[in-house]
Amino acid sequence: MYDLKTVHAAQKLVLHDSLHTYKVKNSSSNIAGQAKETRTKKGAIALFSSKDSMQKAHGVVVTSFEALDAIADRMTHWTPNTFNWLGYTQNRSSVRGHRENNLAQINSLVVDIDFADAQERDAWEQEVLGAVTVADLFIPTMILRTTKGFHIYYVFDQPMFLRKKRGQFPVLKAAQKMSSFVRQWIQKRVAGVDVGCNNFGIFRIPRQDNLIFFDANMLIQVSALMKWSQYYAAQVPVTDQTGDKVISLSPDEGRQVDQSWFKALLKVTTVKSGQGLARHNTVLTLALAMYQSKISQQRARDVLDVFNSNLHDPLVDREVVQCVRDAYSGDYRGAALSYVQGLLDQWVPNFSGKVVVGIGWHKFAKPRAERQYSHANEWRNDVLALINRMGGSAASVAMSTRQIQAELGISPASLNRVMKQLQATSQLKRVQRGNQPTLLTTVTMLFKSAMVSRQAQSQAWTGYLTTLVPTVGPNGYEPTVGTLTEMQAVSGDSAPPWVMETRRRTE
Repeated sequence: MYDLKTVHAAQKLVLHDSLHTYKVKNSSSNIAGQAKETRTKKGAIALFSSKDSMQKAHGVVVTSFEALDAIADRMTHWTPNTFNWLGYTQNRSSVRGHRENNLAQINSLVVDIDFADAQERDAWEQEVLGAVTVADLFIPTMILRTTKGFHIYYVFDQPMFLRKKRGQFPVLKAAQKMSSFVRQWIQKRVAGVDVGCNNFGIFRIPRQDNLIFFDANMLIQVSALMKWSQYYAAQVPVTDQTGDKVISLSPDEGRQVDQSWFKALLKVTTVKSGQGLARHNTVLTLALAMYQSKISQQRARDVLDVFNSNLHDPLVDREVVQCVRDAYSGDYRGAALSYVQGLLDQWVPNFSGKVVVGIGWHKFAKPRAERQYSHANEWRNDVLALINRMGGSAASVAMSTRQIQAELGISPASLNRVMKQLQATSQLKRVQRGNQPTLLTTVTMLFKSAMVSRQAQSQAWTGYLTTLVPTVGPNGYEPTVGTLTEMQAVSGDSAPPWVMETRRRTE
């Protein structure tokens, strides 16, 4: 159990100095202390004393850390992301203003994992711990154990501030997509992820009775998470004319989304309102192309949200949602040639590519079981999953390349290439030991080991984990990974498990 001081530190870390230090009225602090505080604009959060109160919006509005410290231990839920303002209804019975377009800043992503009961939660705990290190790169800042599950907090190193642009909130859209991708990643690895809950709504507040893991060093770099999101979303990027946004779609032959006309329309920002071939028909045509191309309905919604936000005169969100629903209703087979040609003539008059919309001759990717060869990303996932499974809750595992080849049926050349790729992205640490099997460790293994032994070794493990947090350098995705010597220096007298093993053999 963490002490009260640590719990308060965790709460303050999440909120990123977004509240005043002292109460505006009735502060218990001395006047001199209040006078020192800069009266810059701050935000507000809401707290709730029970789940029932939360569902009825019967809460308390807090605008200072002094007020938060005074009542937090009696509260069960809060809004970890800060709003511009919050208030009460006329009879002061309910909190109002906690909606996404009133957010001042996004401080963290929270993943809600729920099970049927506490017994099932406890049975799944180790699987949850193995699944929440996203892509073996992003480690949670803290984990709360709830009544029937867990709340996983990924706190940003810097808040994402919301600004309105042409009637839209592009930062909010980007954060929603990152949150969606993180949830999808975890959902594929463990049951119980609530993918439908509000991305930036109300969650459990850290308390002494629910905080099971907290490390203030494990902050998520927003730039790195954005970069990973682009990798996760797809392989072929389609950027708008300014290069500010990235819309990605996986490549495949015979699909309308791979045609030049689709990419050309996706870049247009000047489509206007009106009758005929205007905004609504453009969005519907793009949605139909994605339906024909077997893109998921949620993915189509994400892509068209970005397209719409880039328009100088965008549609309201509900119209975009309706277009996607219509396209995926099953009443259509894909985008029609006449509409595509008309839209190009209207909005891309200089288009010189070939218009191909034929529906009928398509070649879709076969399931992996039916293919002779596996894709590189599939092998990478297989290798990581095997190492994490064999390692259990240990910090490292001794495995030879022959063992991995035998388990997975992968060729030596492919395995060597995959191992190098995983090392380059900091997802795998490998230490050769002469004739002994190689020592392997992943971020997931280190995290699970830290959870098991955090009381005795928390400070030492913090050093190891910190060196594996990714950053984005000027040349792209460049995770920060120290050498063994650097890692040992960071952690002081204690050494990583692979160094301990080397010492035993040489002493």
